[in-house]
Amino acid sequence: MNSEVDDNIRGLVLFVSVWYLMTITTYGVWVPSGLFLPGMIIGCGLGLLVKDIWDIIASDPNPLIGQSYMIMGASAMLAGYTRLTYSLAVIMLETT
Repeated sequence: MNSEVDDNIRGLVLFVSVWYLMTITTYGVWVPSGLFLPGMIIGCGLGLLVKDIWDIIASDPNPLIGQSYMIMGASAMLAGYTRLTYSLAVIMLETT
């Protein structure tokens, strides 16, 4: 396994974990904080993590760079807690 890819995966796991812990902490207290931007950030991190893991597993890595995975990860994360599955994915893809 390439050490650069391994470091990238470790960094992404740490990034997503920290943002997730901060988001669930602010979600549970009585502080007016948004959920839209943290959801997008966590989703982007998870989408890029899926792409990196897929590149390791697949025999022929996908030549696409991570932007499409990040957009779909962000729309999946937002759709998971807003329950606007199809329309939110379309809005995310239209804005990019």
